[in-house]
Amino acid sequence: MFYGLELRLRLLIRQIVFGALALICVIVAAVYLSDAALLALAESYDAKTSVLIVGGFYLLLGVLLFAYSRRRRVALPPPPASSGANIAAMLQAFLAGRAAGGAAARRDDEDE
Repeated sequence: MFYGLELRLRLLIRQIVFGALALICVIVAAVYLSDAALLALAESYDAKTSVLIVGGFYLLLGVLLFAYSRRRRVALPPPPASSGANIAAMLQAFLAGRAAGGAAARRDDEDE
């Protein structure tokens, strides 16, 4: 019981740590790419225009992400409850498959 809990906790901590490291890498990459975009735009336009273009891009991205986060989610209906008949049919099919597999294995042993 404690092993399963400890394992889930370790996996959760590992997921959080690697997620945080990935987020840091994405932020650093965004900073460097923004700087490169600014330098590239500064060669074509003046410094003010290039800063306005990059700033407008991040503003648009932020507004789109904010709008996406505020979107209402449609609740899906719960799946139909499985009846005892379905479980019995599945068990019967499983046992039939197991018997067929056993018969095939016996037939292979006899052929050899």
